[in-house]
Amino acid sequence: MQPIDAADKRPAHVQISASIRAAILTGEVAPGTQLPSTHDLAERFGVARMTVQNAIRTLKEEGWVDSRVGSGVFVREQARLPTPDDTKHPLAGAAEFLHEMGHLKQIPRAGWLLLRIANPESVADHSARVGLVGIVLAALEGADVGQTAAMCLLHDAHETRIGDVPSVGRAYVRTSAPEAVTAHQTSGMPDGVAKTIQGLVAEYEAAETLEARVAKDADKIETLLQATEYQAQGHPAGPWQDTSIAALRTESAKKLAQAIIAGTPNDWWSAFAASYHELRAATRGDAPR
Repeated sequence: MQPIDAADKRPAHVQISASIRAAILTGEVAPGTQLPSTHDLAERFGVARMTVQNAIRTLKEEGWVDSRVGSGVFVREQARLPTPDDTKHPLAGAAEFLHEMGHLKQIPRAGWLLLRIANPESVADHSARVGLVGIVLAALEGADVGQTAAMCLLHDAHETRIGDVPSVGRAYVRTSAPEAVTAHQTSGMPDGVAKTIQGLVAEYEAAETLEARVAKDADKIETLLQATEYQAQGHPAGPWQDTSIAALRTESAKKLAQAIIAGTPNDWWSAFAASYHELRAATRGDAPR
């Protein structure tokens, strides 16, 4: 948690609630974690206990923490923002989440901008093909196809709120943990839906299951595919190819990468083009020209 800044003109209790809120969002304080006692927090921030109590009251009203009689204050498993209108449709949160996911169509994959690509693929474009790659790799590896594809589709969902930070910027920028962002994104959803999405993101980030490792590889394979396509257009995408291949974990992904490098982006249609007239005749009953 960040200490109080003497130069900050906000009241101390506002700074404290903001510090704790940020710690929750970045994953420094995990869901279900008990906060330090009021006494300990007062000593940490150098304020009176009443000031800490006011900060905790704000976090309770916002839905970040709960008090348990005789136990203390705990971070909620699913943080909820206050809902001023209790008449909202029960699936309003789900609709809002899906609208938010549509924003991924507007977010460019920032790394490609380094190659001077004027209109690079969007995060949504990337995620869609990651899902397809995940299906292929899961089938090859004997992993659960649905679980893998679901993680693939959600792996960059948090970027609606933090953007796509390129590799050159990650050394300078600290963002909230994806799990924390997802908890906030799904705060208005029915519990079952929220826990499903949160569980998929947490599984992907932990990368401990076969499905998660396959999904991680699918992300790298998709980047390799896109780099190969941009390379064919004359962009120097070699470094993206190299780093993608180096990060692969499963044997199926490594073999698929070999196939991608050995071929060209045009292989899928070149045979059709070479046999266009014969194919046209066969499908339409025309005589070959």
